[in-house]
Amino acid sequence: MCASRQRNPDIAGTFTRGVTETETETEPATVLVVDDEPQLASLAGAYLKRLEADLTVVTKTDPRDALARFEAGGVDCVVSDYEMPAMDGLELLGTVRECNAAVPFVLFTANDDEAVARCARERGAAYLRKGGSAGGFDRLVERVADALGDAG
Repeated sequence: MCASRQRNPDIAGTFTRGVTETETETEPATVLVVDDEPQLASLAGAYLKRLEADLTVVTKTDPRDALARFEAGGVDCVVSDYEMPAMDGLELLGTVRECNAAVPFVLFTANDDEAVARCARERGAAYLRKGGSAGGFDRLVERVADALGDAG
């Protein structure tokens, strides 16, 4: 079963998850990063933490573990590699869409196959190439910031 919570940026511009009417505090937004290469997952997480100090970044190296975490609820954005064992990024995207069609999803990959990019975009996901430099991670931060802002 899929649980989900809505996330909205507050007036100060930080990214927070919305809460029930009886609560007065907000929770930081949560980004789930999925990459079978632990160093790249950690690097993406470190770059994303620059976006907002209170941002919660959860990294998973197995897409099945990531899916279980997503289904538990409270994930505001998913960033996933494409080429992973057990399940590729498009398969993960499809399962995430079945659970929550509105959650922002960024396919962040070294794969440059235009068919993969087109398929991701047709399913409502952003597609970004990692590239060989920090520029790819900078673009990831910008895309996630845009996605979190648009989702609010």
